[in-house]
Amino acid sequence: MKRLNTMDGNKVKRALLIICLVSLASANQAYADCDDKRAAGMDWSGCKKTNKMLDDTNFSGSRFDAANLASSSLDDSNFNGASLFKTDLTRTSAKGAKFYKSNLSKAVGYRANFDQAKLKSSNLTKSEFSRASFKNAELSDIDWSRSELGRVDFTGARLKNVSFEFTNLSRVNFQGARINGVDFQKAYTYRTRFEDVDLRKAVNLRQVQIKFACGNDNTRLPEGLERPESWPCTD
Repeated sequence: MKRLNTMDGNKVKRALLIICLVSLASANQAYADCDDKRAAGMDWSGCKKTNKMLDDTNFSGSRFDAANLASSSLDDSNFNGASLFKTDLTRTSAKGAKFYKSNLSKAVGYRANFDQAKLKSSNLTKSEFSRASFKNAELSDIDWSRSELGRVDFTGARLKNVSFEFTNLSRVNFQGARINGVDFQKAYTYRTRFEDVDLRKAVNLRQVQIKFACGNDNTRLPEGLERPESWPCTD
């Protein structure tokens, strides 16, 4: 009899647990409503919003975790405090958009356009932005470590206190960019373009990285590093 009561009690506990889990799942599903109108603090996590015109929108504090925003236009929008964890930004345009204290870790932005965008105090670790454009963007206090940035265009960008630790920067274009406190610790710099760039305020830049990169007579190097004989690089 006691054994039967124990078994019945376990069944009741399992039933209550299942009910709680279903209730939580339903609540989360209701909160992440993909039909919600764009607004600050909304949740589009996991939603598909491809090829959408979402320019000049206040998305501050919103969630886009694992959402698909590929080929959408987000120009001049506000993503301050927003979470874009694992968000698909492939070929998305975010020109002039603002990202202050935003989370873009593990985001994918192949061929995305972030020209004139402002990114500050944000997390972009383990992200992939190959062939994306950040021309004339303002980037400060950014953790961009362990990421894939092959062929990204930083022409004319201002980079301050940005960490590229263990990041692939092969064939990245820094021509005309301003570098201040940028950490190149163990970054991969094959054919990275440093023509006309002042690197004297760069951090953890090594001679072997300079050797594999590209520069010219106007490239200014940190103290202790020398201009390689391979400069300038040939096409």
